Amino acid sequence: MEATQKNFLNSNKLLKMRRSFNKRNLIERASNLLCHIIIIGIIFLILYPFIEKTLTTFLPYEDLADKTVKYIPKSFGSDNLNTLRWTIGIMDYWKALGNTAILCLVTSLIQVMVCTFVSYGFARFKFPGRGILFATVIVVLMIPPQVIMTSLYMKFSFFNLLGLPTLFTGGTINITEGLWPFVLMSMFAIGFKNSLYIYMLNQFFRGLPTEIEEAGMIDGSNHFGIFFRLMLPNAVPMMVTVFLFAFSWQWTDNYYTSLFLGKSETFKVLTIQLTEIGKYPGSDVIFTPVFKSALNGTGILLTILPLVILYLFGQKFFVQGVSQSGIVG
Repeated sequence: MEATQKNFLNSNKLLKMRRSFNKRNLIERASNLLCHIIIIGIIFLILYPFIEKTLTTFLPYEDLADKTVKYIPKSFGSDNLNTLRWTIGIMDYWKALGNTAILCLVTSLIQVMVCTFVSYGFARFKFPGRGILFATVIVVLMIPPQVIMTSLYMKFSFFNLLGLPTLFTGGTINITEGLWPFVLMSMFAIGFKNSLYIYMLNQFFRGLPTEIEEAGMIDGSNHFGIFFRLMLPNAVPMMVTVFLFAFSWQWTDNYYTSLFLGKSETFKVLTIQLTEIGKYPGSDVIFTPVFKSALNGTGILLTILPLVILYLFGQKFFVQGVSQSGIVG
């Protein structure tokens, strides 16, 4: 009799445990489903403009003017590429693409080298005023570029480094409308987002163990030998991440490019050429507001497409570098 009661109690406990387990399992599945729905909704909101502009790019002119057509063209043929052809022609896309690639490649390489040297000095050497200088770097990071744009333009419009231009030419020189402003700003670590790159690399170098330097000193290496032989090989993933950030931000930068290249007739970049679409003196019959909007959307797609390809190849370095830099959020 007692054994029967024990078996009955045990069966009741097992039944309650199974019910509670099923209830928890149901709640867990419902919460996972809700999380997936929210994530899919956020992804859709992010990708929707990109998808919309992509579909609009392949609509012929007649479908753009037809209010009954939304995204899918009524017919498929060579006319579907007219918007793409017009955009490439108006933007002078291939020349602007080459100029933009040259600008971003030159400035990014210089910024990576300079910021690596500066950040290594902040992270591994102790000298008077280090904290104040690094705090200045962080403060510069918080200053919008619009605040210093006027003074930068005046400096490069009346460029007189150490009085050398005055010595040889008798006056200042104007070095705007070219690569020199970007090169000089990158060389002196005052380029676009350079403070952030110094911070990222500084966090990385601070995380390296001091035993690496001690081992190098035991082997007879000086500070330069330790830096080039031991530190740089370990910092390659982080340097690639900084290069990708610098390249992509310079690619989409509209502040400095409009300031120094906005009036240039020989060195056009993609962000400047985007503004030429709305200024195109075309016929009012052909270049309607709807068609201009489609041209502008196609131009935006053509501008960011190289960055999408770059991200696909460098995604691993982005994730690895950000995790090593200590940047969260």
